[in-house]
Amino acid sequence: MRTLGVVALMLVAAIAMGDELAAGAKAPGFSLVNAVDGKTIELKPDDGKLKVVVFTCNQCPYAKAFEPRLIELANRFTHKGAHFYLVNPNDIAEESLAHMKARATDQQYPFPYLKDADSSTARAYGARVTPHVFVVDGDGTVRYRGYVDDSAKPEERQVEGLTSALNALLNGRTIARTETKAFGCTIKWKS
Repeated sequence: MRTLGVVALMLVAAIAMGDELAAGAKAPGFSLVNAVDGKTIELKPDDGKLKVVVFTCNQCPYAKAFEPRLIELANRFTHKGAHFYLVNPNDIAEESLAHMKARATDQQYPFPYLKDADSSTARAYGARVTPHVFVVDGDGTVRYRGYVDDSAKPEERQVEGLTSALNALLNGRTIARTETKAFGCTIKWKS
């Protein structure tokens, strides 16, 4: 009987989180508050622009480890037409708008840092961990989903998932690996 209860709980949790959007799926739009200036930023999936949506947070060691890499990639690819959006879906005190603003300002984020206050955007994308990356083309189609790189330690990096996807898309080539397994801290969902 106890096993049945555990299985039922796992099933409920899986349904609540939803499936990760697969490469080829249509990305949902969103309208979220930018922690830095309090303005609402809207993402329209089919706006003709290449978009990088990264679910991340302030406290996760993996998110912190990839933060310089994301800043580097945004600085490198923004002038080529990629638009970066960092989204924080965590529902804990350290992830408040004030804490987010302080982090974005301290780290000089070159992209908006958006608060997913009810975690609905993360659920719609099927994000599981921080960081979790989704690259969306101008038609609103997810073209890459997964990790930033295969290691949070630059010296151990062997596969540059996000970089490879962006280079392929911006040069009119097919992405070799459209899906990788994102790794990091689990999202602290809004109940």
